[in-house]
Amino acid sequence: MGWSISHGGTQHGFSYGSVAELRDKLATAAPQESATLTVIFPGSGDPFKISPSNAQKIGDSLHRAADRLRMWDRKWAAMARQIADSALLAAKLGEPWRWS
Repeated sequence: MGWSISHGGTQHGFSYGSVAELRDKLATAAPQESATLTVIFPGSGDPFKISPSNAQKIGDSLHRAADRLRMWDRKWAAMARQIADSALLAAKLGEPWRWS
């Protein structure tokens, strides 16, 4: 099992564990973005949705964090960027960004 993220956030699916590991890597690489990103890295696998305006903020924050993470690990930075792009697409379309 794993997360299904709308708007192309999980083209191949991300396990709960890989999303948790990404959260930890981003917290180390970009601690200044942590407050914005905590909403999308819940401790449980319960579905949730994010408003378009918050998806915009989170997408922007994830892009900044991915830029910092890229210095250490391109694979994890690419995962963060894919999730960020899906958040920004949801915001652009004015649709809720869904995680299930």
